[in-house]
Order: sequence, then structure tokens, then C-alpha cells
Amino acid sequence: MTISCKGSIPLLAWFLVFAVLNWAKVETTGYLGGLLVAVGWFLLIPLLLDAGVSKTAGQWIQKAGVWGVFSAAFGLVALTLLKNTGSWYTWVIDFGLLASGFFAFIGALIGFLKWQ
Repeated sequence: MTISCKGSIPLLAWFLVFAVLNWAKVETTGYLGGLLVAVGWFLLIPLLLDAGVSKTAGQWIQKAGVWGVFSAAFGLVALTLLKNTGSWYTWVIDFGLLASGFFAFIGALIGFLKWQ
């Protein structure tokens, strides 16, 4: 139930990539935002399980990551196939990111309540 430095390096690298993208003023919405959110959730799962959080919480975080992948996939489709200037597809992307946050919030609550 200890977290090693080797186990936390991928998540630290993710924070570094996010910081560099933020510093370079790269827009992190749509495809890139959904991809960053999904990868962040998936990199957090092993750390939580190593820290002793219940597997149920990890499963909810995994569902949050799947919603992030859905959001990224729809953002990629909107970027490549729907090259119009309308903003209707951003509602679907935002819904995916909101659902991702909601599932992660449920996972965090379960993680706090069912600590092993």
C-alpha cells in the first residue's frame, strides 16, 4: 500500500505535458481536451489502487476515463468531418467532459468512504 516514485512518474509526466501546453497557449478544448482528461484519469487509477482505495472507486474513475475518450473521439470527428463553424457539436463534447467529471466525483466519494 505504498506509492513508489516509479509508479507516479507517468502522472507527473502528464502534469508536465499539460503545463507545457498551457505555457505555449495551446487550446485544450475539443479533441485535445478530451484526450488530456481521459489520459489523466487512466494514469490516476494505478496510483489510487496502490494507495489503498477500493476497486469500486477505480472502476468509477475508469468510467470517467471512458467518457473522456468519448469526448475526444467526438471532438476528432467534429474536427475532421464537420468542418463547419457551427457550435452544436461542442455541446456533445462538453457533455462528455461533464459526465467524465461527474463519474470521477462519484469515484472520489466512494474512494473516501470505502478506504481499504
